[in-house]
Amino acid sequence: MFYEKKFKRIYSVIWAMMMLLQMLFPFVSVNASAEAVIPGRIEAENYSNKHDVQTETTTDTGGGLNVGWINAGSWMDFHVNVRNADTFTAAFRVASPNSTGLFQLKNASGQVLSTINVPNTGGWQSWQTVSVNVDLLAGNQALRLYASSGGFNINWMNFTSSSSSSIYSIPASSIPEPTGNGVLSFKVMNGTNGAYTDNQIFWGVLGINPANGKWSYLDLNGNLLPISLALNDAPGHLTKNGINYANIYHKLSDAPWVSMPRITSGRMFLCVATECYIKTYDSGFAGPDINNPKDPNLNVYFDFIEFTVDATGYHGNTTRVDMFGFPIQHRLVNVEGTYDRTVGELEVETRSGLFTKFHQEVPAQFTSLGNIQAPYRIVAPIHGSFAAGGVNANYFAGYSNFSTQDILRCDGAVSNAQTCAAINRHVYTDDNWNVVRNYYQAAPANYYSKFWHTHAINGLAYGFAYDDVNNQAAYLETSKPKALIIRVGW
Repeated sequence: MFYEKKFKRIYSVIWAMMMLLQMLFPFVSVNASAEAVIPGRIEAENYSNKHDVQTETTTDTGGGLNVGWINAGSWMDFHVNVRNADTFTAAFRVASPNSTGLFQLKNASGQVLSTINVPNTGGWQSWQTVSVNVDLLAGNQALRLYASSGGFNINWMNFTSSSSSSIYSIPASSIPEPTGNGVLSFKVMNGTNGAYTDNQIFWGVLGINPANGKWSYLDLNGNLLPISLALNDAPGHLTKNGINYANIYHKLSDAPWVSMPRITSGRMFLCVATECYIKTYDSGFAGPDINNPKDPNLNVYFDFIEFTVDATGYHGNTTRVDMFGFPIQHRLVNVEGTYDRTVGELEVETRSGLFTKFHQEVPAQFTSLGNIQAPYRIVAPIHGSFAAGGVNANYFAGYSNFSTQDILRCDGAVSNAQTCAAINRHVYTDDNWNVVRNYYQAAPANYYSKFWHTHAINGLAYGFAYDDVNNQAAYLETSKPKALIIRVGW
């Protein structure tokens, strides 16, 4: 008993000293943690000092701890070493059942570097990533996360250099006006971090010209030129395995910005290291078919975005419905400056990292999707062992009366968008199909789709055909577009 009382007295003295240090020197570490390096990721629980927060086990990808019980006035300090002064993209992994969460990132002198609004993610363990731009000086320093209002959890923050091809590094004020028949200006960015140069990354746009109804491709001057069968043999055409293909492509190094006119059913093909091989015809084109064992693009790194530009504005999205080729970010800015949104994979994600994480995070039935056409792509389950006759052909059996193939394709007997989405997300037997925190919480579910939501900006992705139900898709739309910026990651 004596030693217990003595220990309590000593502990009380130590605690009083700690509190005094916090009041007098709020950025002095009481429980010093290892110094974090920026650019890089910092776990929220690795604070050097804190006030009025607690840690708990997280269900977010990777496990570990998150910080919670955050109230207005709560804060955490972090010792960091910023390698170089720069504008950084700061990504924060947050979860909240509220829409009132708000916190600030401050430096040691109390200057507010950025303010971050925490969205309603659907629950305390339903995670999304929000990103802002932050200017940081070089050297050892302290950063504070200060909660202006609470009611949210935070798992980690990640700082990436905007000078290394961040999609957020382009201010709206620097975007040129479109020329000719252009409705908006667009730019394709090199985010491969030196893996490929600007003359090794190609883009090509195909779509219908609403002025004449003809399938066309876009030239560097912003003109839609009609495609045809003859285009495959035109000067400058591409050839692979003795077969000629139309050359509709441009290098990133060819032009910094290009004007985009109105276009229907547009698709921008993005190809790395070599152009894609697409046959054009008088009435359309034959795009890459990853189901065809003889398709010339099977050993080509490619991906694409889809969009329409019409009288009501820009409407477009990234998609993982068929496959993942490499990380893409898709940013849209409007004329008034009131709309500036980005969707796609998180900038902190690398291509090799996503391949590794896919094998680590999806259930065993889905891991083969990362092997079938590796290293070129991860294919969607509609192309893998879930097809008729495959080992997972009856994966959804017992959960509904529909076939696994119809569920994954959202066609046949499951062409109703809400029904298809509910089954893929494993909320089909729930009373409410629109509670985001309940998505993908049990098998059977489309864990391929879940993976892309987990690693997407604000948790938005097109993981299957009707993934736009309940506003979960990586979709952008504005009535008066000014600029479209696409970043090819690696």
